[in-house]
Amino acid sequence: MSQYTQQDRTIALVGIYQCSQLVYELATTGKADELAYKTCINSLFVDSPEDTIGVFGGNVENLQLGVNTLLAQMSSDQAIQNRNIEITRYVLNLMILAKKLKELESPLNSIFGILETAKMQTEQFGELHENVIATLARAYSENVSPVTPKIMVNGQHGHLQNSRTANKIRALLLAGIRSALLWYQVEGSRWGLIWSRKKYLQSAQALHRPNNNDVENHFDS
Repeated sequence: MSQYTQQDRTIALVGIYQCSQLVYELATTGKADELAYKTCINSLFVDSPEDTIGVFGGNVENLQLGVNTLLAQMSSDQAIQNRNIEITRYVLNLMILAKKLKELESPLNSIFGILETAKMQTEQFGELHENVIATLARAYSENVSPVTPKIMVNGQHGHLQNSRTANKIRALLLAGIRSALLWYQVEGSRWGLIWSRKKYLQSAQALHRPNNNDVENHFDS
């Protein structure tokens, strides 16, 4: 019997959706939910979590943006034309890239090395300092960008050309891969996602905290 539960797989999947939603927000508006962003970035520095939610700070409140995104994208009562195809594309590509990186090994080892550098920078500058984010972005550019499928991020030219915003996006894509690797680790699969869609939705509903949406906290790039 598997040691992992449907909730474990849903939490990891929610992590992928949260990173993808944040990439979309930054690329199109230059803004992002602060708590969700901090949660995704910090997940890159969690290497020995006690459980799956531990990767995301141990609190489901940290993942509400991802929960809401997953429910909006996967619910059967959501009209197909109203779903965000960009977010779906990011999620699927992150899953594919994570699987390829697992097979290649060498890029992952290089990423781990750069993450150690970024972790030391957090002690000097703070966890979300632009130097830390730039290092995470470099880890993505050097080790993930050369692997196919290359994720093409669409958005407003002004935001995409802003180096700080571009670094945040790359750092979030790296965090998305971290969540996708976690998803595979807890026995998630793309076929399982198709066949167990209702189970994912039910589990995501159980993670949903409606009151969290009363106040939105955003920051500009």
